[in-house]
Amino acid sequence: MESNEETVQKHVVVNSPGQRSEVATERTRRGPRESGVSTATVVLIAILALTAVGVVFYIVNNRNANELANRNANLKVASQAPPTTIVQQPAPAQQAPVIIQQPAPVQPAPVIIQQPNPRDSASDDANMQEVATKRLNDEQDMSAVFIAISDGRAVLTGSVNSAAIKTKAEQIVKAVRGVKSVDNQIVVVG
Repeated sequence: MESNEETVQKHVVVNSPGQRSEVATERTRRGPRESGVSTATVVLIAILALTAVGVVFYIVNNRNANELANRNANLKVASQAPPTTIVQQPAPAQQAPVIIQQPAPVQPAPVIIQQPNPRDSASDDANMQEVATKRLNDEQDMSAVFIAISDGRAVLTGSVNSAAIKTKAEQIVKAVRGVKSVDNQIVVVG
């Protein structure tokens, strides 16, 4: 360390009644040089600060890159189908991993139900209903009688003036070819 030399001069005047005296003193003081922080210390602190900032930036950047890579890997694995299960068993000797693949789910065979052709019975019912309606309309007192035929079974509704006309309507419908039964719900009024 360099020494620092400091010289201090003092001049004192003492006035007393009847006398005046002057005293001059000089004092030299030597000691270590008083200065701030050296240039080398400042440079060293700056280098350490820059290194710390660089390390922190590297850690943060690397962590973000790892999280992004993990997220992309998880998305890729989730989009794959069917899942493959890999089971590794520890063994004394190096072995290849055992891969167990799960079979695809078995879907039951479709059930096929065969029904009779509805067009045949519906067209037969429609034909029978058309014939029976025409025959009933040909009779004078049966204009208020209605008929519905389903699966060869006829249902008569409406109203007539006498029980004899009700019975005659039932006989006309029974005479139609293909009619199996007649439910006579005609109401007699008057």
